[in-house]
Amino acid sequence: MRTPRPLPNVLLTGAAFLASLAFHPQNTYGQSPAPPPQQASSEVLPLIDAEQRLGVFAVSGQMYAVMAREKSISPASNAKFATTLAELEIRDANEAVVYQESFPYDVQEGHFTQKLSASASVFAGAGGSALVIRYLEEPAAAGDGESWRLFGLVNGKLAPFGAPLPLGQGSGTAVGGVLTGVMVRGGIGVVPLASTAELLEFRAWTGNFLVYVPVRVDWARGQWSEGEQCFELSGGSLRQKGCNVRIAVNAQPRGDGSIVTLRAEPVDDRYNERHVSVGSATPVEFLLARAVVNWKGSGERITCRFGDVWLRVRIGGNEGWVHSEADFAALGLPAANPPQ
Repeated sequence: MRTPRPLPNVLLTGAAFLASLAFHPQNTYGQSPAPPPQQASSEVLPLIDAEQRLGVFAVSGQMYAVMAREKSISPASNAKFATTLAELEIRDANEAVVYQESFPYDVQEGHFTQKLSASASVFAGAGGSALVIRYLEEPAAAGDGESWRLFGLVNGKLAPFGAPLPLGQGSGTAVGGVLTGVMVRGGIGVVPLASTAELLEFRAWTGNFLVYVPVRVDWARGQWSEGEQCFELSGGSLRQKGCNVRIAVNAQPRGDGSIVTLRAEPVDDRYNERHVSVGSATPVEFLLARAVVNWKGSGERITCRFGDVWLRVRIGGNEGWVHSEADFAALGLPAANPPQ
């Protein structure tokens, strides 16, 4: 099955529209925005308010501006946690606030205990587009800390998407809820038998590298679902396994002669593995990944977590699968928080 080509995010700006969207302390409904809830703090420090425009975006032909209010401490005892997001707004072309959310914060020992930041982009396909708000939270365990909110036009109004539905749910993402299985090497790939939704890819962080996750988007209903699931035969029954996905890797190999364990298939099999040294002159190619994708709604945000992650690589002409954190680190992919 051919992997769909990722579609680029779209960022549209206009000088006149930007000028009309100056961020005012009072919204167009004549009410001052409620201050963000602040948790109990062990100390009282002066907080500095700042406003930032994250961009102006076209969503299915309509323009929206995304504004962020931040709180800062100056000087802060820890510069990394000197600023955090306190409030986010989406405004339409008439300056009306169509979405607003406040975020709690806490100050301890001269800095924020957690830092929240946001960025905005457009997730687009041939049939429509959605405004994506990406949140990063620190500190977070490796692979965590990334979440999103998606907004699309439904019946002419900007409306939030929920978490992707399980495969087969949603009248547009799987017509009649009927699925079909396709035999692939080592198992079965399951996809909708019929679907009016658009098949796209959504980029997410695994904890070591970025992957492009297949999803099916029903633009008219403001719904999306998993794009596929994969299974293998085990003991006479089907068991879910990871599907192959495209990757984006920013590796910095150590080149110190570390030993990497290559396996012929993405399974732990000590009788079918090779040990390959990665030196400073060893060429390394990153081919694809395999992982079980777990979408979840976390409050109002959407998260994506990955299980049983494997990476297919070619090291100096030797091709195979790697799995362990030690192997990832030796290839220049140590566990880390999501990139900005």
